Amino acid sequence: MGFALVGSRGTVKGMPEESFDPEEAAKKLYESMKGLGTDENAITDAIGAHSNEQRQIIKEKYKTMYGKELTDDLSDELGGNFAKVILALVEVPEEFIIDCVHKAIAGLGTDENSLIGLLCGRTNDEMNEMKAAYLAKYGKEMESDVGGDLSGDLKNFMVSLMSAGRDESAEIDFELVKQDAKDLFESAEGAGTKESAFNAIFNLRNPRHLRELFDAYQDIADGSTIEDLIESEFSGNIKNAYLTMVKIIRNSVVFHAERLHEAMKGAGTDDDTLMLIIVSRSEADLEDIAEYFAIKYEKSLAEAVGNDTTGDYRAILIRIIGQPDPE
Repeated sequence: MGFALVGSRGTVKGMPEESFDPEEAAKKLYESMKGLGTDENAITDAIGAHSNEQRQIIKEKYKTMYGKELTDDLSDELGGNFAKVILALVEVPEEFIIDCVHKAIAGLGTDENSLIGLLCGRTNDEMNEMKAAYLAKYGKEMESDVGGDLSGDLKNFMVSLMSAGRDESAEIDFELVKQDAKDLFESAEGAGTKESAFNAIFNLRNPRHLRELFDAYQDIADGSTIEDLIESEFSGNIKNAYLTMVKIIRNSVVFHAERLHEAMKGAGTDDDTLMLIIVSRSEADLEDIAEYFAIKYEKSLAEAVGNDTTGDYRAILIRIIGQPDPE
């Protein structure tokens, strides 16, 4: 599957094959929720010890053994942010992301910043699996739903992203790199900016090409960066979308670490962002993200999260981060 987000630098490895016992895990979960009260520690242990692939097997075993959906029982027994994290960990990855997309466009107003973070940087396979999952769950095309809530340049950019037509080869045509850099430079000259040039280049070219393009642009723009160009030529949400794309293309680990810091900076916590990154990157590159976070912000990710969260919610996040509890 293209959306598994499994890499070698995730913090969640799952149980070794020889130790994986889905029946025992299902039993542990059932017993943690039967009778009066709920054993949240047992749920944290059972969910946190397994990979997403293993959790899907445990879900099936639970249904076979007890005639009930594990997610229904967890929803009935748990509450608050702890429930949100546990249910996100039990869902298949693409369903968790499309639920976040749907939340961003549900009700009055649209959370454009959340949509930008959720959709930018997806591979073609990931985007296609998201669209299929969205249609299956909500009965609507994701492109239509998201596009219908947006307008102007941001709508064009997002629809292009969701079309999943990016070149994903590792090839670089250096002549095309130079031409793209020239086109972007010239698009900002004179009155107005030719947004179509930005939209096409940012949604068609592969990441290696774009990184070379950013350097080539700086060469012809007398040291001015692609970020400088975007800052000067765009405003509002479309500016944020292009800057987000540049950050992800340059280094996705840095992008996610900075988003985690922003989510915990100042008064209050952006729990949705905190959960999204920790859960969705847990089997891909959360170890890399945590390492960069510690270097840049001079504290461990577990310490930062531990200071901003409490109770069972805090416990499951630190378990997924995979670092010692700072307490």
